[in-house]
Amino acid sequence: MKKVSIVGAGFAGLTVALRLAQKGFQVDLYEKSSRVGGLLGTDRTEFGIAEKAANALIRTERAEKLFAELGVPQSLPLASSKKRFIYRHKPRTWPLTIGETLFFMVKLIPRFLINKKSLAPQDNETLDSWGRRYLGGSATEYLLGPAMQGIYGNEISGLSSKLILSPLFKEHREKYKGLLTGPGGMQDLVNHLEVRLSEMGVRIHTNSPVNIKDLQGPVVIATPANAAAALLSESQPELSKALSQIQMSSLMSVTLFFKKPQTKFKGFGCLIPRGFDLKTLGILMNSYIFQGRDKVYNETWIMGGVKESSLLDLEDTEILKLIAEERFKILGTKEGLLDYRINRWKNALPYYDLNLEKAQGEIRAFATSDKIFLHGNYLYGIGLSKILEQSDILAEEIVRLHG
Repeated sequence: MKKVSIVGAGFAGLTVALRLAQKGFQVDLYEKSSRVGGLLGTDRTEFGIAEKAANALIRTERAEKLFAELGVPQSLPLASSKKRFIYRHKPRTWPLTIGETLFFMVKLIPRFLINKKSLAPQDNETLDSWGRRYLGGSATEYLLGPAMQGIYGNEISGLSSKLILSPLFKEHREKYKGLLTGPGGMQDLVNHLEVRLSEMGVRIHTNSPVNIKDLQGPVVIATPANAAAALLSESQPELSKALSQIQMSSLMSVTLFFKKPQTKFKGFGCLIPRGFDLKTLGILMNSYIFQGRDKVYNETWIMGGVKESSLLDLEDTEILKLIAEERFKILGTKEGLLDYRINRWKNALPYYDLNLEKAQGEIRAFATSDKIFLHGNYLYGIGLSKILEQSDILAEEIVRLHG
């Protein structure tokens, strides 16, 4: 039986391990921490569940297939989740004025209908620059900016337009059909993956830091970029140097359980543009997203990013005070707090900036080994659905070379 070693048991490592085991490989999966799942996980409280980071996958056919083959019951969003808010002095379903909307439409729609490819991003161009050229200032500040920072965890002044927008111009893209999670949160998916891997004979080694030269067969490095750089420092110094150039961004999620629900703004959540002297990037109104998972109303507040990483150093009491102040300013409410969960993720996500755009080119140039394979959210997007797609592609590539 062919052997393969995978380093890192986050979503990338777990899903590529599943595909390789299904293709007949003997898989050893190494994780330096005490648990699998990486950023994915769910805390259970007496008031409901609190996600550690992502609350769902984008619902593609590939994601639905994964849930079906693992036997994970699908939990789909409520109808109320279709309503989304963007803050502009108050939460609004559409934050632009009539004049700004007309300008936005006149600027974008003709080009989109006549020559969509002309909207393609340029090399070494920030998302903010792209938006102001093709959408206008207001649409960039109040639509594009909050939408992208909600995904990438940073304001668009530093994000790469090419890295983020180029997939939109591909002819063949997976169709998105909403969101998908397990009834018990993302931990359901992690648990089912772990059980299935064990059933298939995958050997999962937790609390197991590794040395690449000691591993047998092809090796998949499914860790964050900074960890991959350290693992490859001796065997592939040029590739390691390229990986080490990738800046990492911090993230903090704070789930709050309240005595009374806020009912004025019922929807998926509210994104917060920059420029309002607010630290919060976005609010998830969990009780209006998925059904039957909570005993009381709760929200998750997202903070962090490259410019606000110091927020993670605050004490719990300081974070709760900051959120209480910003919650009153944004939602106009002061409900009493029953419980909370704070998850601090230092250097959790790759910063999708111009530096990463350059680094990806160098990584492709230096990653020439047919034994070492890189897999992670710094290569093709932060979204879990993209990770899942690449797990399938990577498994096929390893079969082609080593099967």
